[in-house]
Amino acid sequence: MSGGLQILLHARNSLSASLRSGSGVAFIVLTMIVGLGLASLVFMPIESELITPEEFKTNAAQAVGYFLSMATLQPGAISSFEDRLGSGDLVDLAMWGRYLVLDHPVLLSLTVMLLGLVLPILLQLGSFASISGDVQHRSIRYLLPRTTRPALLLGRLLGALILSWSVITCLMSAIVLYLGIVLPLDGWDALIPWGFQTLGALVVLSVPYVALGVLCSTLFRVPMVALMGAVGFTVAVPLIAFSSRQAWEPLGKILYLLPWGYAHQLLSPDGSKVLQAALFCLGHGLIFTIIAVLRLRRADL
Repeated sequence: MSGGLQILLHARNSLSASLRSGSGVAFIVLTMIVGLGLASLVFMPIESELITPEEFKTNAAQAVGYFLSMATLQPGAISSFEDRLGSGDLVDLAMWGRYLVLDHPVLLSLTVMLLGLVLPILLQLGSFASISGDVQHRSIRYLLPRTTRPALLLGRLLGALILSWSVITCLMSAIVLYLGIVLPLDGWDALIPWGFQTLGALVVLSVPYVALGVLCSTLFRVPMVALMGAVGFTVAVPLIAFSSRQAWEPLGKILYLLPWGYAHQLLSPDGSKVLQAALFCLGHGLIFTIIAVLRLRRADL
């Protein structure tokens, strides 16, 4: 049997098993609940008529502009928000904020930005048991005589990616349908193209974090330890980077150990920056996958 066919079979079996297991169901349920909950928080001020759509867009533009200025504030000669205020950089950020809030459906833009912050943690639930679950129950010994270790890992990774992409697609479809039917601030001609573009951004963003979960699944034999390792690393990277950068600026580059440092560029108005960020995400996923394959090939199972 060819390696490609083995990978597809492992992906199909992994996807089927995840839908029957507690971890797969927990991932689907929690992702949908958290995603719809975040969308509800974004929609609530307008649904409750606490603010007019025009005022909401104005406030959102200011909030998004400030968020982008903090997200793009990197170590260097300019070290504070006040310094950037006089450098001219904030002009581009203001245009970026207008692109997200005024040129596109604001509610969808804000929801996707929030999803970009929480999905990296939720995605670990769909991949942490890819290898460690079989190792813990010793069932992997019955699989290896019939396949190769790289094919098994790549198949499990592909299955986790398909599951994640399916859940993200269902979540985004529900949000777009709600905005188009129940809260029609923007027409379908604006919602559908922006919905596809933001869906593509989240799909690309999911690749390195799913690969990270699979990597941790090969590093730790116990699934819960693998989950804590993946979630802990995902959360620790931005916390350490932002807290230690004040003491020594080069430590801020720790943020680039994961896509935290450039993921916001997936929503940039500059197409070249979007492409660059997407390639960086895929490169991150490839690096994690290669390390996972090397680890599994040398593991004593």
